[in-house]
Amino acid sequence: MPKLSVIPVCPALPARQSGRCEREYQISLVTPLFGGGAEPGKTDKDFPIRGTSIRGHLRFWWRATKGYRLGARMWQREEEVFGSTEFPSPLDIRVLSQPKVVPVGPTYGERFGPIAYALFSAIENKQQVMKEGGVFRLQLAWANRAELENRRKAQNVRRRADGKPPLPDTVDDIEPDITAAFQAWCAFGGLGARTRRGCGAIFCQNLVSELPGLDARILVARPCTDALKAWEASLTAYRGFRQSFRGPLHSKTLKSGKTVKVPGRTYWPEADSIRKITGSALKQPDHSTPIVPPETLPAFPRALLGLPINFHFADGPGKGKPGRRDLDPQNVRLIPIAPDGADGDRMASPVITRPLWLNGQWYPGVVILNRRIPNGLHARLVGERARADGTDLSFNLSPNEVESSSLAVLRPMRGKASVLDALCDYLTNNGFCEIKR
Repeated sequence: MPKLSVIPVCPALPARQSGRCEREYQISLVTPLFGGGAEPGKTDKDFPIRGTSIRGHLRFWWRATKGYRLGARMWQREEEVFGSTEFPSPLDIRVLSQPKVVPVGPTYGERFGPIAYALFSAIENKQQVMKEGGVFRLQLAWANRAELENRRKAQNVRRRADGKPPLPDTVDDIEPDITAAFQAWCAFGGLGARTRRGCGAIFCQNLVSELPGLDARILVARPCTDALKAWEASLTAYRGFRQSFRGPLHSKTLKSGKTVKVPGRTYWPEADSIRKITGSALKQPDHSTPIVPPETLPAFPRALLGLPINFHFADGPGKGKPGRRDLDPQNVRLIPIAPDGADGDRMASPVITRPLWLNGQWYPGVVILNRRIPNGLHARLVGERARADGTDLSFNLSPNEVESSSLAVLRPMRGKASVLDALCDYLTNNGFCEIKR
């Protein structure tokens, strides 16, 4: 085929279709974006914002604001809003302009600061993130009710031909669903990875300054001068809850011979639980005696904060080596159990730490989604050669070892049966107040 000597003129944009509704928004990133590209952990320098990613976020926030109320009908309505193999998607998402990508290191100058806590995986993998401040334009377009019902008629023709029962001919307008999902995404969500920790948080000036409705507990502290400072304050509070319940500082001699001051053993029960399950515990000093009430073990209340959780013991045998009775345990991993009993992959955290735009100011915010787990959370502790005899570990937890009134005696649980209630209590005693809705 002969080569063209002249590049053809790019065709014009297609004319606006009838039966469609359109909205355009200008959106800015107010916290650094981690990942977001086709390759995990990396930002595409030419197309950092992708419509397919936004669609996934809108689908989640639709479920959180609208879908959960519908019960068994949720899946049919989700198809009407976002489409399926039977029902072409009525929602089109276009990124009309891309922000400029400014790479920045993930520590923001503090190796152990709150932003580094949120971006620990970027630090471990020596990855950069995209600096906050970028602006992009987004267009949402969707079919109106008449067009939706035309699509339903065509869908029912195919269903009847396949011997399936037809669905209702009428389809409610989807604009309220799209609006609710979009507003919740802008208020509470973000782009890229680690959005539950506030990475890739977004702001849209088109929206009102009140937070949209959400089935969640929302707590805020005093307002800050900008979104980044508000984000740091929310991260500091959450990190304090997860990590600060420890014994007093004491001297420890490293293998190099250097003596340093380190925090004491944690008052969370997971470490002592793993020692009990594996049969491994450091002998000098003696870690075999729990520092938490032994009748509560085994217990893993922080499983409700999201899975998997990777546990590493500084005094363990070392990566790849078998467990030993005289050392702390080998690295282990707590994972969810799938409905069929197999190893699960991931259970997203119900806790969101993020700057919240409220009444014209940025507030440190912690959002605790009201998660429903039928029959309680089932999880499994696994580890290669992690038992004291060097064999593999696979230990199933019961729901009562994750959430139970018997765990209320643990110091970090603050008299609560659920770690989520304990978190709420911790925050309200450290400068946060719950927004009553």
